Amino acid sequence: MADKQDQILELTEELVKFKSTNDDLKEINRCLDFIEDYFSEPEFEVNRHENEGIPSMVITFGDDNPDLMLHGHIDVIEAPDEMFQPEREDGKLYGRGTGDMKAGVAALMQVMKDLKDKQPSVGLMIVSDEEKGGFNGAGYLFEEHYSPEFAVSAEPNNQEGYMDIITDQKGILWLKVTAKGLSAHGSRPWNGENAAKKFMDKWPDIRDLFADHKDGEKWVTTVNLGKLESGESTNKVPEITEAWLDIRTAREYPNEEVLEDIRSIEGLEVEASLNESMLSTDHDNRHVQTLKSSAEKFEEECKISRKEPGSDMRFLTEHGIPAVVFGPEGYNAHAPNEYAVIDSLGDYYSIMMDFVSDFEVDR
Repeated sequence: MADKQDQILELTEELVKFKSTNDDLKEINRCLDFIEDYFSEPEFEVNRHENEGIPSMVITFGDDNPDLMLHGHIDVIEAPDEMFQPEREDGKLYGRGTGDMKAGVAALMQVMKDLKDKQPSVGLMIVSDEEKGGFNGAGYLFEEHYSPEFAVSAEPNNQEGYMDIITDQKGILWLKVTAKGLSAHGSRPWNGENAAKKFMDKWPDIRDLFADHKDGEKWVTTVNLGKLESGESTNKVPEITEAWLDIRTAREYPNEEVLEDIRSIEGLEVEASLNESMLSTDHDNRHVQTLKSSAEKFEEECKISRKEPGSDMRFLTEHGIPAVVFGPEGYNAHAPNEYAVIDSLGDYYSIMMDFVSDFEVDR
């Protein structure tokens, strides 16, 4: 298996060299061209898609709607040029996108390549807008073109020490909350109504909606006051105060209930700029259990777990399709020291090859 790991490692390095930041469509298309060339053999059918100018790709063995969909994204966060020159050190591959998630993409590319003789009902979806929300990539493709029975995204495993299967990720609710007052000169505040004070008086009412979710418990609905703007100058009573909230929702307190509760607070205007569902897949789903069995053939321990950050797999939950996040080990996404664990690449490849061979549809 060492040769497969080496091939995946070298393929990852080639992918990392593309500066495919999500605002650079030219480089994203160059990366997609590279992937298309990789699948130039006649056994593969490469379908290029585009929605609102955002490109994506699905590789199949000629099946218009494969039963199993594998998923990865090639868009990355902006970084200095040197981060696009990958470096190996102490069993790690450093560089932008090594962990999030070009190592996972490379591993799935190798899996698809080595399935060409069997040609199962499986596809590989490559998108380029996951870091921007995924609406024109996975969101569009699962809405308009593909409805698999199960899906696996190779987003990195960053829970150290084992290969874990993520069945749950939090929903996302971004709100702009506005308090309006009346402007006046700062020396005569009684002539106005201070919008900042008005918001601060209401903030405990918002915060108390989440008051039961404390004591170190992480898998609960949380609120972060991420940005606050108020006033034009120190000597003027602010007429408008705007606050931006980042709310991450768990099943017990979902998006619609949070939104209803905050909108019920008098004196505030509430606007949702992002309202995205959570990933939620039954732990007992037989494909989840098959994947767990495959993982345990190569890893001592495989846990079914959950993570706070969201991913493209939430789009499948919206359509009632079970999906999981399961990828090779990668750490420090978006940070200067981002890396993938080299030894995990071969194990991940072996697990996915075993899983695909054991995958059976519910028919």
